[in-house]
Amino acid sequence: MKKFLERQAVFSLVLKCIAFVGRRPYLDGLTRRLTRSSAHLNLSLNKPAPAHSPQELGERWQAFMPPDGRDLFPIKSVDDKTAYTEIHVHCPLRGTGDVQACYKLMNYDRTLMEKVGGELVVLESQSNSGKSYCSIAIRPKSMGTSDLTPAHLK
Repeated sequence: MKKFLERQAVFSLVLKCIAFVGRRPYLDGLTRRLTRSSAHLNLSLNKPAPAHSPQELGERWQAFMPPDGRDLFPIKSVDDKTAYTEIHVHCPLRGTGDVQACYKLMNYDRTLMEKVGGELVVLESQSNSGKSYCSIAIRPKSMGTSDLTPAHLK
């Protein structure tokens, strides 16, 4: 069952379903429950150790992604505070302009990173950037993210 659930095709299908729900503001509560329960399922399947550095946080985030699609989630760079990653999965929100739905969907990733000691911020979203990928910043909780501007607030 674990191998089935961790396939990129399953990940993409779940993403499409949650995106459909996430684009409907009257279903915000359901979107939150779906993203959190999906993240908790991932956490229970993988039982990750806490991360203590930006590099470890980036690696933990990448390890949460489907093994047969990890190349779609590259770590682009790491400095003393932040791991910069990208998501190259074709998002169902690409080009919709619905960056609020993106923020809701990324609750999945924020929940995962929170459980290993990090904070995740979407810097650029496929929904409104015109790019075919999302840009993500991940930091240890202790370092804060007030200097990063999330895509949904631009």
